Amino acid sequence: MFGRCSGCGAIGSVSRRRSRDRQPYCTKCWSKGTCSRCGRERKIGAIWPIGAVCATCYAYTRRHPARCPACAVTQPLIGLDDAGTRICGPCAGVDVDYVCPGCGQAGHIASEGRCYACLAANRAHELLAGTDGNVRAELRPLLDALLGADSPDAVWQWIGEGTPAAGVLAQLVAAPGPLSHDLLDDLPQTLALHRMRQTLVHVGVLRARADYLERLVPWLEDRLADQSAQRAQLVRGYATWTVFRRARQRSQTSGRFTAGSADNARTKLRSTLRLLAWIDEQGLELDKVDQGDLDRWLVTQPRSTSGGAREFVGWARRAHLVGDIDIPKSRARSTLGPISEDDRWRHLKRCLSDDSLPLDARVAGALVLLYGIPVSRITALRADDVSRQGDRTYLNLGTHPLLLPPAVASLLDRQASQAISVTVLHRSNPTGPAWLFPGGFPGRPAHDVLYRKLRQHIPHIRRSRSAALINLAGDLPAPILADLLDLNINTAVQWTQHACRDWSHYLEARIGATTSTGRDKPDVGTKGSQPGNATP
Repeated sequence: MFGRCSGCGAIGSVSRRRSRDRQPYCTKCWSKGTCSRCGRERKIGAIWPIGAVCATCYAYTRRHPARCPACAVTQPLIGLDDAGTRICGPCAGVDVDYVCPGCGQAGHIASEGRCYACLAANRAHELLAGTDGNVRAELRPLLDALLGADSPDAVWQWIGEGTPAAGVLAQLVAAPGPLSHDLLDDLPQTLALHRMRQTLVHVGVLRARADYLERLVPWLEDRLADQSAQRAQLVRGYATWTVFRRARQRSQTSGRFTAGSADNARTKLRSTLRLLAWIDEQGLELDKVDQGDLDRWLVTQPRSTSGGAREFVGWARRAHLVGDIDIPKSRARSTLGPISEDDRWRHLKRCLSDDSLPLDARVAGALVLLYGIPVSRITALRADDVSRQGDRTYLNLGTHPLLLPPAVASLLDRQASQAISVTVLHRSNPTGPAWLFPGGFPGRPAHDVLYRKLRQHIPHIRRSRSAALINLAGDLPAPILADLLDLNINTAVQWTQHACRDWSHYLEARIGATTSTGRDKPDVGTKGSQPGNATP
């Protein structure tokens, strides 16, 4: 029918049949109303004995059945008794049964008439079973994790028919021989494969490894697939003996190899391939390239590409593959200096007091603004990196615990209590690392997401970190700064030089004390011994 909508007042096609009060509503407004559960004006998902409920509350109630106080049966509680206590539908006089016919459990019934737990279990067995109908022993931990997941509907969506995860599992089940990282390296390197690999590590099927580092080799092989055999051999040799070797040394030394580290390695290899492609386009041979040729290429390339190829040219020169040519080290770009102290404290106070900001961004922002800790180090923090002695809270970054101000400690405690991973199988490995900032991959911390949040809510995050480090370096000698913040001693010295402080008298005293009594360790509980004692 045609008329005026009782909801928005617009004139157009309206209907009385679908409305609860028999008033005319347009298609946009007829399903809106006040949710009896949350009290918000939302699109109505169902009309229950308790009243109209929005789609969000409808889904939540269906997924979280509880024991009915009237009949003691576990069901979604969709009604109220005379005392206002939530009860199930049958006890409220409504013939609505949310029990799955397959398993007899109440919950969220899918469109197929079965609950998601049954659908996910059937799908998991179907995917992981071999031709004989049995799941081989090495895949049992994955099956157990899928069956025991907190959100069966998330499992169903993840491994459902036609999904990328289902395709990867089918390849793994069909592959001959035992599961291994080498087997996965031979498959197309997709996001679905990376997620499945991390899942297999998380549930104990595969051993843990420095994944960002190890993924570099199959990544390079994909890039070399369309190159000539001679070109592939050349680049592979450079990558193996220079890029990958240094990357492994860095990983072994620091214990960390981040996504940024992997991006840097890939930039070097991409730049090398671009240089070699240009040499071919010019009709040149590598050993005939002179400095003039190289300079012609350099003026056409962005700074990142020319800098990335610099290491390759040096390696080729040492290997006598090229003549006396070189890519000069480019001067550092002029960058804006650190933010002012007033701005730093203003941003810090906002992190400590503004509840409108995401909690993880507040915690990470406070650590950056107060101590200059890099985001890559913050995301690698675990629950056991936070320790308590009485009413004091310490953060373990380097060789000495860092005493946190009460306001920062309170934020960190809240983050630790809410640090629940959003992954499908986040509880399938209780012995795995308890990250303070869990990420989207099973068993992995967040990095990119947290960094994006910081850039969104904390302006000039890098300049803020510089300001914090310069402030600390002005008050602490380089050895103490390195010990507290887990900095390389050379890096700490550079920051103290930025701060223009001469700590030679301290170093002389420290050397003397070390010679006579052993290494001098500061008392982290003594006021003034470290920056964490200042309370913003």
